[in-house]
Amino acid sequence: MPNEPSTNAGEQAYERYNLLKGYRPENDIPGDDLLPHDTRITQSLSEPSGESEARGATGAEDTMEPLPDVPDADAIQKDSPVDPSAPDPDAMHGTDLLNGYDGDDSE
Repeated sequence: MPNEPSTNAGEQAYERYNLLKGYRPENDIPGDDLLPHDTRITQSLSEPSGESEARGATGAEDTMEPLPDVPDADAIQKDSPVDPSAPDPDAMHGTDLLNGYDGDDSE
């Protein structure tokens, strides 16, 4: 019977147990990843290594240039057409549709 395939779930579980009960180094946690028992880890924002080194070398900490003001389209060209890919401002958005709202405020 040891060379025959398992026929029921109990035999399959027992085979799996026999396979996994022994210590195998490939199933172990790598030594570089092991931490002491009471270690607490805090997550921080990740950034590519080049940016953090460059920022530290220049001494600039969180200095961002302000975004430029976007001019009004009519100030550039009077009666300019609306972008056809822009969403309709009067249409209901997805949340209302998902919640079953049909635009009727009479209730």
